[in-house]
Amino acid sequence: MRKGSIEKHRRGRHYRGSHYRSRAGEVPVPGLRRTRLAERRRRLRRRQTYLTLLAGIFLSVAVFAGIVALEKSRGSSAARSETGDSQNVIFTGIDQGNLTQILLLEVSQKGYSLYTLPARTLADVPGHGFERLDQIINIGGQPLLDQTVADLLRLPIRYHVIFNAGAVGMMASEAGSVNFKALEPLRSADGSVNLGKGDNPADPQHAMSYLNEAVNDGSAGPQIQALFYQGLFAGLSGNPESERRSFAGQLYRQVKTDLGEGSFANLFVSITTPGQPFGVWALPVQAAGEGQAWYFEPQPAQLSVLMSGSPADSAFTLEIRNGGVGQPVIDAVTAKLAPLRFKMAPATDASDVGYDSTQIRCGSDALDGGGQVEDLLGKGTIIKDDSLEKKQIIVIIGRDISNS
Repeated sequence: MRKGSIEKHRRGRHYRGSHYRSRAGEVPVPGLRRTRLAERRRRLRRRQTYLTLLAGIFLSVAVFAGIVALEKSRGSSAARSETGDSQNVIFTGIDQGNLTQILLLEVSQKGYSLYTLPARTLADVPGHGFERLDQIINIGGQPLLDQTVADLLRLPIRYHVIFNAGAVGMMASEAGSVNFKALEPLRSADGSVNLGKGDNPADPQHAMSYLNEAVNDGSAGPQIQALFYQGLFAGLSGNPESERRSFAGQLYRQVKTDLGEGSFANLFVSITTPGQPFGVWALPVQAAGEGQAWYFEPQPAQLSVLMSGSPADSAFTLEIRNGGVGQPVIDAVTAKLAPLRFKMAPATDASDVGYDSTQIRCGSDALDGGGQVEDLLGKGTIIKDDSLEKKQIIVIIGRDISNS
């Protein structure tokens, strides 16, 4: 081997050997590399053990925190399920210690719906079987009435307003006039209330007498009661907002409620604002029983249709025309379609032209509403009619319904 190659070989060996020497100035120790590797492994194992233990602690803390948060979430969810996120308000009219009126205001993003429930309505009371609504206060107080009404309408109840006839009379006087706008002629059992088809304006005194008669009437009472509140709020909406807000403060001092005064005033002003989606709907019921023990029975099919709607449905206008059938048929159809919540016009007189088949004529944006009419009637041909307003529906009742 040449000299340069030998010297290079030596330098290479010396360089490689320097990795196994001790630090500069130290005497090499046999097995030092093996000792250092073992020590490095021990330090690494200790570090891994420490990190594993630390991770376990953090994981335990995280799991515990998650469980606590979950339990809190379950607790708050349970609380929400009891009250819901509902803003609905039940109004109970009590005069001389007796429950005479029950109203439920449904508050939704689409507007407001006020349901009038006859006090003599029979309902399934939790834990007590079937009882009239006006008897529930004596059995279990307001909480039991809340639960019964909530179950009947499938709506949670959040707030309460207790009022008397004096408070309602104040509102009638403030409105100045109450228009009982009837879709068909309505007459109380004793004839003391006799409303014609269409507009029936009444001064506050007569309007209150109609309401008092309605709450105890087993004939047209539920419809008359609903028409009273519909006309009452329509009358109040004609006043300027400042007057309505001021009056709300006066009314607040005449009722008992768990709403704050500001919230009460805001609600009153909102539901009396012109153009606000707001409707009044009578609970679909039918009188039953005899003598002093008579009562109202809810009509499940019509109630289901009513509660599936919303205040926005009032954008549709519905007109029922007589296509040559008897008035009892028109009355039955009007009552059947009323739960749709459409803005209904009074039925027209019989046409000179007889229609064999029922027609459901719809404006360009009312075809879905026409479909709902068809579903309820079980008959009818839907026809798009561009001559109508976009949200208008005209139903011409033919002989196919009178014969069904």
